[in-house]
Amino acid sequence: MEFFLERIAGHIYEEAGDSLRHHCLVFPSRRAGTYFLKYLSGRIERPVWAPAIMTINEFFSSFSDLSIAENETLLIELYKVYRKLNPGAETFDEFYFWGDMLLSDFGDLDKYNADALALLRNVTDFREIERQFGDLEPGQAEIIRRFWKNFEPQAPTPQKTDFRSVWSILLALYTEFGESLRSRKIAYDGMIFRDVVTRIKPWNSLPFRWERVHFIGFNALNSCEQELMKQLQDKGIAKFYWDFDNSYVDESKHYSAGLFLSKNLKIFRNDMPADWKYDTYLSSGQSDVKRTIYESSTDIGQVKLLPELLGRIKDLTPENAHHTAVILADENLLVPALSSLPANIQAVNITMGYPLKMTGVYGFVKLLLNLQRNRISENGKVLFDFRDIRNILNNHLSANLFSSEEFTTAEKILKKNLSRIPSEWFTGPGNLGLVFNVPPDPAGFSDYLKKILMEVSIDWTSDGDSDQPVQDKLEREFIYRVFLAVNRLEAIVNDPVVKFRTDTYLRILDKVLRNQAVPFTGEPLAGIQLMGILETRALDFRNIIMLSVNEGVLPATGPSSSFIPFSIREAFGLPVINHQESIYAYHFYRLMHRAENVTFIYNSGSEGLRTGEMSRFLIQMKYEHPVKPEVKNLSFDIRSPGSVREEIPRTDEHQEALVSGYLDRDSSAILSPTAINMWLNCRMKFFYRYVNGLKEPEKQPGEVDFAVFGTILHSAMGYIYQPFIGKEVTGDALGSFLSDPAALQAVIGMAINDTMKKEPGMPLSGNELILKEVLGIYLSRIIKADRSITPFTLVGLEEKHEFRMQFSLNGGFHSVRTGGYIDRIDFLKGTGRMVDYKTGSVTDRIAGIEELFEEDRDKKTDCWLQTLLYCEAYLARNPGTMIRPAVYIVKELTTEKFQDMLRIKIDKANETVVLNYAEIRSGFLSGLRLLLETIFSPAEPFRMTGNHGKCSYCAYRRLCQR
Repeated sequence: MEFFLERIAGHIYEEAGDSLRHHCLVFPSRRAGTYFLKYLSGRIERPVWAPAIMTINEFFSSFSDLSIAENETLLIELYKVYRKLNPGAETFDEFYFWGDMLLSDFGDLDKYNADALALLRNVTDFREIERQFGDLEPGQAEIIRRFWKNFEPQAPTPQKTDFRSVWSILLALYTEFGESLRSRKIAYDGMIFRDVVTRIKPWNSLPFRWERVHFIGFNALNSCEQELMKQLQDKGIAKFYWDFDNSYVDESKHYSAGLFLSKNLKIFRNDMPADWKYDTYLSSGQSDVKRTIYESSTDIGQVKLLPELLGRIKDLTPENAHHTAVILADENLLVPALSSLPANIQAVNITMGYPLKMTGVYGFVKLLLNLQRNRISENGKVLFDFRDIRNILNNHLSANLFSSEEFTTAEKILKKNLSRIPSEWFTGPGNLGLVFNVPPDPAGFSDYLKKILMEVSIDWTSDGDSDQPVQDKLEREFIYRVFLAVNRLEAIVNDPVVKFRTDTYLRILDKVLRNQAVPFTGEPLAGIQLMGILETRALDFRNIIMLSVNEGVLPATGPSSSFIPFSIREAFGLPVINHQESIYAYHFYRLMHRAENVTFIYNSGSEGLRTGEMSRFLIQMKYEHPVKPEVKNLSFDIRSPGSVREEIPRTDEHQEALVSGYLDRDSSAILSPTAINMWLNCRMKFFYRYVNGLKEPEKQPGEVDFAVFGTILHSAMGYIYQPFIGKEVTGDALGSFLSDPAALQAVIGMAINDTMKKEPGMPLSGNELILKEVLGIYLSRIIKADRSITPFTLVGLEEKHEFRMQFSLNGGFHSVRTGGYIDRIDFLKGTGRMVDYKTGSVTDRIAGIEELFEEDRDKKTDCWLQTLLYCEAYLARNPGTMIRPAVYIVKELTTEKFQDMLRIKIDKANETVVLNYAEIRSGFLSGLRLLLETIFSPAEPFRMTGNHGKCSYCAYRRLCQR
């Protein structure tokens, strides 16, 4: 079947011959014009002057002396006019993001040649609509009346008042904004459209440069386009070529794809050749036409299917590859699609630009933006978040920016473990001071960013060096694009009227960069075409693979933001959501006109707001078209990558690691209470940590979990009780802390600095301020509890006590060192207390000593096993002393019900309190000995806990694949 543009090329050449230079051909896109010239060149037998090839926007601009301005320039001018009309207006920071909305509305207003006076006039009283809008059609007046009735059913609100205040100046804003732009000979695209159809009239009085203008492949026309085309038609110099299928322009049916074409065919001629057929593959149902729908569960699954689908295309050669298109309804799939194309594809033409937001250069710039966004100022100092500093240092572009000495300096600073780092620490020679610096204003940030990017690229070889790595060339191009974006914004930055904050500049710059695309270079008519849906306008392909044919993507859902309410837009003929749906419906079905082999792929996975539904267009094809698509489910054979066994037998290597680490006489290692409890809670966790030496990852600065919280509390208690070591502690002495909150807060601050490795005077983060308040409550509870039992004598704080425990192994006797640091040792009424502070959940009673040694038990008994080990360690140095375990359960600590003793249940109604460790020592040591024999037995395997709830907070859960 002959292609649309191919047929028109032959038809126009037959009519025009050598006079083509007097013709102008207008297309919906540049790519359509490129394809047309290819088809035309195949018809021409001798050299001729080519016709003028234009897009519709270029065609309008050719009749205007105005030039299109950058969006940022337009926003500045709009804001100036807005401030003039509303002297008390908000700052540019607040205006920028809804100023874009106004520009879009004004563009629609002009392109659709709407009556600005009627549309933008302030409506103050909906009961007087007929009087105020007497020039409106009855239908328009009714829609507007209905809107205002719905808008004000109740009393006014601040939002409604703000809406009215903006509407009250919209007409003046629109009018004066246009005058301001016209005085500078600049415009937005809609303004040029209206300017052409209203200011350059009548056409008959103007000289016209072409004998004939051909409008090819159009669908939805705005009012200005219609007006210009009608005038040229009336003048007898316009010809129109419409591409459609009879199935969707049938007036007896309501197909959205034919909404605009049905109107166009009534208004304009159709100059297609008489032999042109309008029953295409879309409706003819020929046997050689194939349509297939694939269901994929992921976006990556879609692109990974490309090699197989391209491999199935028959007779695909480099000469005819341009008749095959891979169409991305979701253009975010460009990068993964490029990486998924098969290696044997010799040429690919990419019609879309490479998104700058997907490049490493943008990622680096984003890190710089985050560094400035997240900084804080306290006490005259600027503090950067350590995470932002670390991320910049780890970025691959930093290798071109910092020397090895600078990296070493920065790493030393990060090792101080501070969550916030002063900028002054990075001052000095080199680029550290350049990057970790604070620009004073938006203009300063523009210079800051350009200097850094210049330093990043300065070590790369010149563009003329043929040996320059491709990656370096690409990154230089990406950096150049960032420079262009920054230079564009300098018009805003340097404007004396427009003032805004640096954080607004950062948001604007980020928005500009995310919308940038780096164009690909290559032969546009060679190779497989990789394109977005809008680039396909007026083009035909034999083979099509379309990705992301999902509802919500094709067509896109949701109206764009607008200051003009939907009902008023509808009344004045401005585009609304159903217009967009009709436009995409036409583009979609037009691609089926002459395509022999079409494959659709949609993502059936529902994630976030995405429903995972196929597009409504595919559903229509399944039920309403003669060529029914074949639906296939793209399933994968997903297997677990070798699940970890619940139990690992102990090997000789494992046994050697334990014996040499803990049982050798020369070993200094201590089997700590933490290790013993870890074995009891989960043998596999013990295996990872103490057999294989896999330590848990260090906490990042600013991260406060239960362990860090407990460490800070212990440190604070040390500061409070340090002066009392070897002395009697009285109630009056402790009362002084309770009566002086400032002293208590000072102690907490020192403890936080010690634990978090913060330098004195450094401000606290938000988490640390909350932590400080909670610690104040907990410390007050402990002090009040201690005050209620004074006097007592403090013997030591954080003292290390250990002992050797003998046990039998393989017919012989071995011993292991165990023990640890006891939080506090004091004597109360002649009995020594081994005190441990616990901020987590702890049980205050057990069923018996044997419960402490049960495997896979609850962690709430860990502290009692630990404290009893401390009791034994203390007795090793001080035999015969009467001691007992004592645990302060801080969350439940009150002076009215102070309880620090271990209680052992005898039966349901009775229990005993451990007042003397000697009473339970024998049973405790027997249980400990049996436990050690189990831990070091070569026959004992390592197994996972049966309680999966423990795995949720375990650092090793990924190793167990739980």
